[in-house]
Amino acid sequence: MHYYPDKIAISPKSQNFIRKLLRENPLLLDIFKKSESLEQFRAELKSWAISILNENPAAVDYYNSRIVGRKGFELLRWQDYAAIRILDYASNSGREFKNPYRNGEITKTEPFRILWLGLKKGTGGAKPLFFEDMINLFRQLTGKLPQAKPTREALEEWMARWKQGLEPEIIRERERNRERIISILVDNIQSCELGDTKYCFEADLSHEQKLEKMRQWWNDYKFHLRFAIRSPQLLNQLLDYSLDQETQKLLQKAEEKGIPFFVNPYYLSLLNTRTSDFHVGTDLAIRHYIIYSKPLIDHFGNITAWEKEDKVKPGEPNAAGWLLPSARCVHRRYPEVAILIPDTMGRACGGLCVSCQRMYDFQRGNLNFNLEKLKPKETWEQKLQRLLSYWENDTQLRDILITGGDALMSQDKTLKNILNQVFEMALRKRYANEHRAEGKKYAEIQRIRLGTRLLAYLPQRITPNLISILYEFRKKASEIGIKQFIIQTHFESPMEITPLAVDTRQNSVRC
Repeated sequence: MHYYPDKIAISPKSQNFIRKLLRENPLLLDIFKKSESLEQFRAELKSWAISILNENPAAVDYYNSRIVGRKGFELLRWQDYAAIRILDYASNSGREFKNPYRNGEITKTEPFRILWLGLKKGTGGAKPLFFEDMINLFRQLTGKLPQAKPTREALEEWMARWKQGLEPEIIRERERNRERIISILVDNIQSCELGDTKYCFEADLSHEQKLEKMRQWWNDYKFHLRFAIRSPQLLNQLLDYSLDQETQKLLQKAEEKGIPFFVNPYYLSLLNTRTSDFHVGTDLAIRHYIIYSKPLIDHFGNITAWEKEDKVKPGEPNAAGWLLPSARCVHRRYPEVAILIPDTMGRACGGLCVSCQRMYDFQRGNLNFNLEKLKPKETWEQKLQRLLSYWENDTQLRDILITGGDALMSQDKTLKNILNQVFEMALRKRYANEHRAEGKKYAEIQRIRLGTRLLAYLPQRITPNLISILYEFRKKASEIGIKQFIIQTHFESPMEITPLAVDTRQNSVRC
């Protein structure tokens, strides 16, 4: 399919923005009138931007890379940012990029051609927001758009507009959600005589007794993994049939395409169903993690790695030039840090984030929620030692990021073993350096990180036993010179901050 922007008309709203742009900028109007071609128009805009930049010699040096880093950046004026943006637009016009998330579709960057077509012919196909952005860009260039630095009070007022999960009414609503969910799930739990020995009901329990038992299990993270929602149909039921028809069709299409679906009951309880005006829209950030978007569904099956360095072929260096010991368990982009993805339950997650950086790995099954498929072909103990020798025998590596999937999805025993093996590897590397000559010593491990989102997805995972494992490791690691042991996590929304999540943080801090 060919794209001909000169044949696509712009909307009346876009035309109004163009007239406003020209009224506000007589110099731009003059450049437009005297330019006989797109090339002349682009050259004149570039000259205008250079004239603004020349007012600040430090900005010229920064643009030409004679001053680099934060120091040079802080010498720029507000107008200089706009001038540099215009110069970059002009210098990079016509460059083409293949979009791996659009089946290799070619995207061409040519904003001033689009602007020229809009001014000259009323075509180009640009949306009104493009021309509104141009208005603000030229306001910034000419000093008509002041740099607004918000006060602390303004920031706090903006933040206060967002609801968060510690507000009493939201806590009560989520308690009601929990009760609804366990009332439905109670019918999915069999008696102890039928196989499940941990989450089962003894004979002759009343319905209320079963519910009380479910409330106790709610605090057990394994319960949430065991009864995670894996189908759109059950999701809709647990959400009190509140999903609209379009969303249901999207999720059905996702299921047909084989997109793995996994939402634990705790995280699902954070979503609104039929709520008061107080709650409307407050859960959108969380909801968008669970409800797959149409673009994701359309392109699942053709998704490639976000970072070209993550495209690894066995026995071949990646795009950064690193030869890795495993095509799927070790990732590396930089000299000092590499990522370890354990061949354990750590290749699963507490849920599938729609924006997952490793969606391509879920697509090809390396990461998934079928724990049987996660069993390694060789014993993990043997493989772990082989993988860690990569860090041990590398001259530059100082940092190991254990992630997945999710590092904390590994069972306590498995995670403890991984950390012990990392400790032994770091210790051997230090001992070996004692026998290496100056200038020949290897970089020693300085930082170990665990990548997880379970603090938001499933805070029940942070148990006293887990905290004890982490504490003991941090203590002995610091004794051999490992400076940092970090839990690397993120919360997508203040609505993910719940009393359980806060309690987890407080318990962790105390240890």
